[in-house]
Amino acid sequence: MAGALCTPVNLGPERVTLSDELLHVLTSGDAVHFNELLSSGGQSNGHVTVNVGVGPTTATSSSCLLGVTSNGNTALHLAASRGHAELAAPICERAPTLVATRNRCLDTPLHCAAKAGSRDVAASLLARMRGAGAEEEMALSARNRAGATALYEAVRHGRAPVVDLLMAEAPEMASLPTHDGFSPLYLAASIDDPDMVRALLRPSQDGTPSPASFSGPEGRTALHVAAASTKEIAEEILSWEPVGPSLLTEVDSSGRTPLQYAVLYGSFHVVQLFLDGRTSEQLRIPDNHGLFPVHTAAMVGRASVIDELIKKCPDYYELVDEGGRNLLHCAVQHDKGSVVCHVCQNDKLEMLLNATDDDGNTPLHLAAKHGFPRIVSLLLQKTSVETCITNKDGLTAADLCGRAIAPRRLHYFLNPHCVVRKCLYWLRARVTLDGYHPQYVEHIESFRKKIEGNEDETSNKEDDDMINNGRHGTIASVLIATVAFAAAFTVPGGFIADDHPSAGTAIFAKRFAFRGFVVSDTMAFVCSIVATCFLIYGAKKVPRKHRLWYHALASGLVPVAVCFPGIWIPLHLGLPKAVWRRAGWRGLVNVYGRPSSLREPFYCFTRSLLFDNLRRPFFIVLISTAFIAAVALNIVLPNY
Repeated sequence: MAGALCTPVNLGPERVTLSDELLHVLTSGDAVHFNELLSSGGQSNGHVTVNVGVGPTTATSSSCLLGVTSNGNTALHLAASRGHAELAAPICERAPTLVATRNRCLDTPLHCAAKAGSRDVAASLLARMRGAGAEEEMALSARNRAGATALYEAVRHGRAPVVDLLMAEAPEMASLPTHDGFSPLYLAASIDDPDMVRALLRPSQDGTPSPASFSGPEGRTALHVAAASTKEIAEEILSWEPVGPSLLTEVDSSGRTPLQYAVLYGSFHVVQLFLDGRTSEQLRIPDNHGLFPVHTAAMVGRASVIDELIKKCPDYYELVDEGGRNLLHCAVQHDKGSVVCHVCQNDKLEMLLNATDDDGNTPLHLAAKHGFPRIVSLLLQKTSVETCITNKDGLTAADLCGRAIAPRRLHYFLNPHCVVRKCLYWLRARVTLDGYHPQYVEHIESFRKKIEGNEDETSNKEDDDMINNGRHGTIASVLIATVAFAAAFTVPGGFIADDHPSAGTAIFAKRFAFRGFVVSDTMAFVCSIVATCFLIYGAKKVPRKHRLWYHALASGLVPVAVCFPGIWIPLHLGLPKAVWRRAGWRGLVNVYGRPSSLREPFYCFTRSLLFDNLRRPFFIVLISTAFIAAVALNIVLPNY
């Protein structure tokens, strides 16, 4: 019987096709012309009149009424899809079998009426399908090729009046999801339509709860998707007794509860709703990776949500993921400075600061390993954070940072790992022998001699690396110098012609913008030329200690020629405060003990935080002073 519903109408050995005249009438909704066609007897456009059985009696109708289009649509499909209720009613009366007929997409006329949003047509179809027979009853729950019922199509197209009608007349349709597991309730919640959710969850007239299904794809429920939308929809689902409250502990294929989704999408009011007067069991349900809701809140940077969660879960500090990481570990690993700052400012959360994971890493270990200068500065501003704790491999935070830099041999000042390592160096954080990368272990002694300037012979590999780096820096500085030099002769706007007054001068010479261009171009040219001289002079025959100084000076001059302060300033924010709190002025100038010679304090100061943060601003002040002088000259000597 179900197979019969899937086949188009056939009369005799050949399928009847709807006439062009009837198609025009059905699409236009001309009820008068339609009744004339139905009342015409004998023959109509070459079609012979046949009898269609209706119960114990027979009704005479034209055979063209039982025809189909090329897509298998009957006359009732066409009338329903266009919302012509005045045509659908007589068609149902004269050819009642059409209410259960499907087109090639397996849509019944009720599907078409639901898509069109025609409540009157849907009401006529439901009146004919209810109690007409087993075949018509089955057509109520029929699914089309997409696996959707008429109710699902009404929800998908946003037809609220049809949804109200179907839930009043055939509420069992709400319990039928698609082949992919999408229920009408899940779809209504996902498109953020509270009216449809309310209609789908409305109890029947006899007071029985709604039979709606809450299923969704990948094991999610309607409450999962409601957690990511509005509080109103979540409230409607939770008030659905007795099913709604039980959905709080349902997990999807990834092991996440609706609370996890609310936290993940930052729905603070939904989180409060889920926690208000309800069981705390949902707070202790981890996902497939062992992450609890408090971990998810830390990973997405929701400090306010964390406060709400720990109010209901006093043992939050014991909740760790599969790697033994607490919420602060997760916040550090995902570079969420707002959460780290919140934890550091809350004394109640202090037990998280030095907690270790299964690898023995503290939050400071992870921040140093991944190279997060802001996270490191926030942690170090808290003096209770220990810098000497070793993990299970015997490595401190400074060791992990050093290992991240060593294989690259890249000590560029914008490298975040270099910023972290310098900060730990200024605080004299402990570095173990195992902290050096394996390729550096055999060169520890030569590295010490290199710093002291007492090494005469070095490895060829280190010399080759320095020469290669010098070549790259030389290319960059020469390119900058070339562009700056060319810009000085091809000034913006050009020069005044020889047959005019002040011939040979720049056209925009009296404008402030031009003077700013001259200052900027001069600074770029001077810095790049000086850097080029240092790099060229740092040849292999020059003593190693001299080459180190040349490369260090060049690496500081080249960025000044091209880098805006906004690039490197954010990396250093918070570091002076951390160093001052832990080491005072000694940490700022990098001098902790009594110097043994005059060279030692000078050497330490040139590698101190104070010097590192003053040398680059010096050039900024220099450029700013030049611009101020240009403004003053522009005011005092406007015609100069």
